Amino acid sequence: MAADLFHALLPEQLLLGLILLLMLLEICGADRRFAGLLFTLAAGAGCGVLLLQLGQGYTADVVPGEIRVDRFALLARLVILGCGVILGLCSPAASDTVKSRLLLASSLLGGLVIMVSAGFIPLFMGIEMLSLPAFALMVHGRGLSPAGEGAFKYLLMSSVASALILFGLSLAYGSTGSLAIGAFAAALPAGGPPLLVAGLLLLSGFFLKAALFPFHGWAPDAYGSARLPVTAFLASVVKGAVVLGLVRILSAASLDAETVAAVTVLSVASIFYGNVTAIRQVAFRRLLAYSSIAHAGYMMFALTDGSGGRTEALLYYVAVYAVTTIVACTCFRLLAGEGDELALLEGAFAARPVPALLLGLSALSLAGIPPLPGFLAKFFIFRAVIASGHLAPAVLAFAGSYVGVVYYLGIVLRLFRPSALPSKAKTASSPCRSWGGVLLGTAVLLLFMLVPGVFNGLA
Repeated sequence: MAADLFHALLPEQLLLGLILLLMLLEICGADRRFAGLLFTLAAGAGCGVLLLQLGQGYTADVVPGEIRVDRFALLARLVILGCGVILGLCSPAASDTVKSRLLLASSLLGGLVIMVSAGFIPLFMGIEMLSLPAFALMVHGRGLSPAGEGAFKYLLMSSVASALILFGLSLAYGSTGSLAIGAFAAALPAGGPPLLVAGLLLLSGFFLKAALFPFHGWAPDAYGSARLPVTAFLASVVKGAVVLGLVRILSAASLDAETVAAVTVLSVASIFYGNVTAIRQVAFRRLLAYSSIAHAGYMMFALTDGSGGRTEALLYYVAVYAVTTIVACTCFRLLAGEGDELALLEGAFAARPVPALLLGLSALSLAGIPPLPGFLAKFFIFRAVIASGHLAPAVLAFAGSYVGVVYYLGIVLRLFRPSALPSKAKTASSPCRSWGGVLLGTAVLLLFMLVPGVFNGLA
């Protein structure tokens, strides 16, 4: 038991040890560069452990009914930790402090706990561990700024989401007599009104945390007021962990026709609303917020699949979307410095061709332009949904996805448009440390494009 606990949860223990060490470094006033090195080493070591366990075909029921390590847990944790490594390498030196690394590691630990949860108690603990450090990250180092208002809205809406999830858990426990996720999933198809309400409450809580329309109200202000690396973290790791946590609950569950219809309507509405509203944005972070609302629609749309392919499709989509978002945010910062206006990108390719080209490719990938990995991610989602017989909603969602091409192409046109106006895009310095994360993220996306069935084979 002790050996299984140590080996199965070794990535979590590496992060926990990192958190304790960072606390000591903060007390001692150590150099923040040392904290960044420790963070990268710990997260990278966790990825190495997960790859080794995948190669061994390792699975373990660590705590029956509560903690389980299976193929999905290994892959999902690898996605979250891998994004953590890339994000850590991309963090600018100016905002990289021991406290920020401590908060980032704490949130990553919460994401890992979600993925190994076989019961609702550790799942809920993981969700709160994921969310609470994010509030502090939003206001850390911002002083008196709109970040406080954005963080408060995020805290308030996240609290409402947690309450909805807890109400759903109480109804599930009252109906099944168990807090095991498997017992809830097995009883859901024929569980009657109490379990149906429990499922709807759980979905509402997760939709609110994932910023799905119409539960999205907090996202534009929260994303728009935070520093760009924090916005990248919220849009990639936090959103991805929430979506994969919902997959953890529903991977083996069959949704009834009414629930499928409700999820379909909300997903398609989120795709259209996010893409249409993003067209009018002139600030990059708010554009990213509305883009993330649309992408939440794509992710939740996969829940309507009943053919058994939703898990692999969502793993691929979350991984591609998260890494692409991190690369895009880092390249934007390399071009525009601390600015946020899209106008700063005018003519950026002439002055800084490499980050401008990578930002343009990232934007096209998020738009779903073939043969980039973003297109393949959407293709897998639509293929799984169509295989389940939902052809008409898939056509609507496909049409809505190409509304987003308008603002993504707007970014590309700004990058390659000649501009006689001086801008920060031509003078912003390029921190050498950020290039490690950009190159690593680009290599990962290239791998996803060349080997699109990577998660299908591993899962």
